[in-house]
Amino acid sequence: MITGPAATSALGRYEPSLDGMRGLCIAAVVAFHACAMSGLDGWFRGGFIGVSVFFTLSGFLITSLLLREHHDTGAIHLRSFWARRIRRLWPASLVVVIAVVLLSAAGLLSARAADAVAAAWNVTNWHVIVGGEEKLLQTIVGPLGPTWSLAVEEQFYIVLALLLVLFRRALVPIAVAGVVVPVVLSNLVTDWQPTLEFHTVLRMPELFAGVLLAVWMRSDRAPRPTATAADAMAFGGAAVLLVLFLFADYTPPWLLRGGYSLVAATTVVTIIGLLQRGRAASAFAATPLRPLGLVSYSLYLVHWPVILVLRSHDGGLDGVPLMLVMVAVSLLVATGLHLAVERPIRRMQTPDLPTIALGIASVVAVSVLSMVLL
Repeated sequence: MITGPAATSALGRYEPSLDGMRGLCIAAVVAFHACAMSGLDGWFRGGFIGVSVFFTLSGFLITSLLLREHHDTGAIHLRSFWARRIRRLWPASLVVVIAVVLLSAAGLLSARAADAVAAAWNVTNWHVIVGGEEKLLQTIVGPLGPTWSLAVEEQFYIVLALLLVLFRRALVPIAVAGVVVPVVLSNLVTDWQPTLEFHTVLRMPELFAGVLLAVWMRSDRAPRPTATAADAMAFGGAAVLLVLFLFADYTPPWLLRGGYSLVAATTVVTIIGLLQRGRAASAFAATPLRPLGLVSYSLYLVHWPVILVLRSHDGGLDGVPLMLVMVAVSLLVATGLHLAVERPIRRMQTPDLPTIALGIASVVAVSVLSMVLL
């Protein structure tokens, strides 16, 4: 999940509408969780699909960034790329892991040491799968459960960067295979839902759809729809996504058996429409979507621990009032994290090797702290 204006600088210009798109998705995810924990189970029951949209948007932006770097410098510098990833993503994530560990040690949350270590090392998705049926719910509904999607993205970034360095000229057929093969496997290999939902390879179609769009947009055959067509694509795609956010079931077989690829295709259509900077782009760039998108990473990190704490100390609230309190407090905490940690560290110009070394040392320290306190 890329954050803020630096994200769309990958395109050579800032696209505020893409921050707005990110804002729509994080609103769906937070509403899904807040409603589920407030007795409003029928509301925003498909909000989890916002994560799928994030995957495709992230794949598009990261690939655009790397392709632009190759165009400008003639190479892709892996050390710099990974240092940038660490600066942008790890500080806020580790702060949240530490906070969850401390709150769990105090009895306010219920994270286990293994959950915290998995979140710190970006392997929560594999932690869920390996844990099996016995530990599944304890992990995925625990305060760090949502970090599974961040883990999938981080693992994909490693693969993608290596692919662009080693096989850049073959990126398109590789990406096509990355869309098709996992869909086939999801229909042949297993019936166990956690594997279908959290396995890095089986969620790659959504990310590779973004990769293909990035390559397409930099080619001579890039789509250039008319203003009317672009607005129809963006508004139409957003309408389909909104319907899914509101009404899709949490565990429909069609999503896990290839349906997320259809969500990715809808996301691609929406992005193409927004990039034409028409009326739809202006609508997405407006308040409240764009400001919400700017804090989306921090909000994704903090909202579930905040919701769990408030659910345990609801003061007798329930329904809409409790949901609104959960959303408001999550926004407040996320804004603080964004302003105090995420944004200032992301903007630092620190040397690559010290950044990587400090990042790894920080993860080790958080892991040790987790094992000592929990």
